[in-house]
Amino acid sequence: MEHQCARLDGGAPAPVNHRAESVGTTMRVQTLAEGAPTANKPPMTDQNPWTLLDAAVAFENPWLRLEEQEVIDPAGKRHAYGIVRFKKLAVGVLPVTDRGEVHLVGQWRVPLGRYSWEMPEGGCEAGEDPLDCARRELEEEAGVRALSLRPIVKMDLSNSVTDEQAICYLATGLSPGVHAPEPVEVLRNRVVPFREVLADVVAGRVTDAMTVATVLRAHHMAVTGEIEAPLAAAMLG
Repeated sequence: MEHQCARLDGGAPAPVNHRAESVGTTMRVQTLAEGAPTANKPPMTDQNPWTLLDAAVAFENPWLRLEEQEVIDPAGKRHAYGIVRFKKLAVGVLPVTDRGEVHLVGQWRVPLGRYSWEMPEGGCEAGEDPLDCARRELEEEAGVRALSLRPIVKMDLSNSVTDEQAICYLATGLSPGVHAPEPVEVLRNRVVPFREVLADVVAGRVTDAMTVATVLRAHHMAVTGEIEAPLAAAMLG
């Protein structure tokens, strides 16, 4: 016996055989018994209350894969769930000069349809050390090198629809490097006092998620003594 499940792409419903449904139903009962939410009972554990029945690739390119899952949700309903799986780790670098200034990069962001000022960022290739990626992106986009690259933020980005993760570094001890953006990158560069970047983040003028999180973390480090006193004083003005 087959049952029809709706597709995210609007195509014909995908058949799911009776055996898959039976297995899924059994798994759902087990998961609910382990503490999944019901109408009158909140979740009591950190175990997964979702049941995965099937998964298929709906779209794929060199950067990401769109996966369509057939699931039973914590309320016991069966439906499709779309997940964007990224093939690269997102890496960002906040370059801070000895005078407490930040190298920012400006570029047009196609998904947003607007211009964005942010710290140097890029994608870490499979098998590449994120630290090497950070060094590469820093020099390519900002034209500087760093004596110290310190990981200060790890993030899950938009975790309701994607598994994309990020690691962000604080770069200090800067010296001139070779500015060499990729051919598709039309970049502008600015050097701005850290306190002004912080003000732009707080006011919502800088909205790139990785930049926002890293600037706020760097400010926290400066006021709590996690950054050397002379540099912290220069950053805070």
